[in-house]
Amino acid sequence: MTDHMLGSKDNAADHATSTLDHEAWAWLHRLRSKNATGRDARQFEQWCARSPAHRQALARANQEWRDMAEGQVLYDRKHPGERARMDAFLLREKQVNLRRRRILRGAATAGAAAVVVAAVHPPMHLWPSLRDLAADRRTGTGEQARLALSGEVDVLLNTQTSIDIERGAARGSMDRIRLIDGEVALLRRPGARAVELVAGAGRIVPGHGGVAARRVGSRYCVTCTAGSATLEHPSGATELAQHDRVWYGERAIEAATQVDLEIASAWQHGRVVFRATPLREAMEEVDRYRPGRVLVMDESLAARRISGQFQIGHLDEAIRQVQQIYDAKVTRLPAGVVLLG
Repeated sequence: MTDHMLGSKDNAADHATSTLDHEAWAWLHRLRSKNATGRDARQFEQWCARSPAHRQALARANQEWRDMAEGQVLYDRKHPGERARMDAFLLREKQVNLRRRRILRGAATAGAAAVVVAAVHPPMHLWPSLRDLAADRRTGTGEQARLALSGEVDVLLNTQTSIDIERGAARGSMDRIRLIDGEVALLRRPGARAVELVAGAGRIVPGHGGVAARRVGSRYCVTCTAGSATLEHPSGATELAQHDRVWYGERAIEAATQVDLEIASAWQHGRVVFRATPLREAMEEVDRYRPGRVLVMDESLAARRISGQFQIGHLDEAIRQVQQIYDAKVTRLPAGVVLLG
């Protein structure tokens, strides 16, 4: 056999390996996305079963993912102030007009280390995006944060949440909280200065009591958790009483519905509560608080229901409960992906 023939075979093998590596990463990215379905998970299992080479490609992707995560940790240890300086720089841009802010962000990113550049499109969402870094306050996956806007106004950020805060400078002016992403709750006590919560096209003005707003894609919902509130929207104003929830988009508001506040507000107490909740819906809620995705592969299993109360910091207990009650197969993959069924 000639050297040319050996080289051709080596090149072909390298090309095949490169293709499988690319496919493995594509699968992991797909399975972690919000659009992934049980059908995707089943097709992924079939992909893994094709050959040992496919499974080896998955193992390499797993190792590369771990290396990236460890690399980010090492970078932060070696340059402990770099991310904080970038964060402070972006926050100072609040005083600059929007157009110039975009230019400055691009320049700042271009001059930073490669790992900070990657924050524009974080691989596998390993660290906050530049958009989140520019927020006044933010939380990561599984994190929550509480802050006092004033002595009589409390703000609670749920997991994966970013907000901007604008303080009213003049006497009698109104403080403003702008929801960028995620979910935020606000409690305004008697005697507190006026405050508003802006979420998408909605402007929420609470009376004495509490409200919570959440962004889901291009839609928003606001829930009145205590007292009363007013939702002002381009299509009209809606008065909300305790237990009322309204969904809206950029152009329209849906009719108000009543919600169980023990379930709707459980996150404010560090819990997730399910009451005969379809399994697929329950696992989508679990996904909000843990890295990765939980995908229910079997349609009959997805229709089963789960009840229980789980601490946000220990949501793998919900997965274990499903495994025990329904004798479900659990497959754990890189990047926090779990296949159920």
